[in-house]
Amino acid sequence: MYINQISVFIENKPGNLAKFTNFIAENQIDMRAFEIADSSDFGIIRIIVDKPLDTLTLLKDNDWICNLTQVIGVKIPDKPGAMAKAMNILAEAGVSVEYVYTFLARGTDDALMIFRVKENDKVAAVLKKNNIKIVSQEDLLKM
Repeated sequence: MYINQISVFIENKPGNLAKFTNFIAENQIDMRAFEIADSSDFGIIRIIVDKPLDTLTLLKDNDWICNLTQVIGVKIPDKPGAMAKAMNILAEAGVSVEYVYTFLARGTDDALMIFRVKENDKVAAVLKKNNIKIVSQEDLLKM
């Protein structure tokens, strides 16, 4: 029901982001979403890929510091106010969102919103109850 996201920890220094994206390209990894958060010394790259377990193993085998996190993905219309509607539903349910990012779905007029929360099952139930479509890892492969 959830999406596997890989978080990669990377030192903030010239060329490291190029090194990472070259590694992804050289290994023919289909990166569907990319988000980076940084601090003064290190960044956290969050990616959604077509084969997360294989990619995680490949990254670790090549000395990248990374981990796998299950996040919730939802499909929302690609129009003004759609993200606000989903966020309002979560706010009314008392859900604290740790982080969120969005990207466009391939071949549709929809956007996908990825977010991290503490209680995936509870949040998924709230979203479903409010007719927000949950997107699974398998759904991503079809988009």
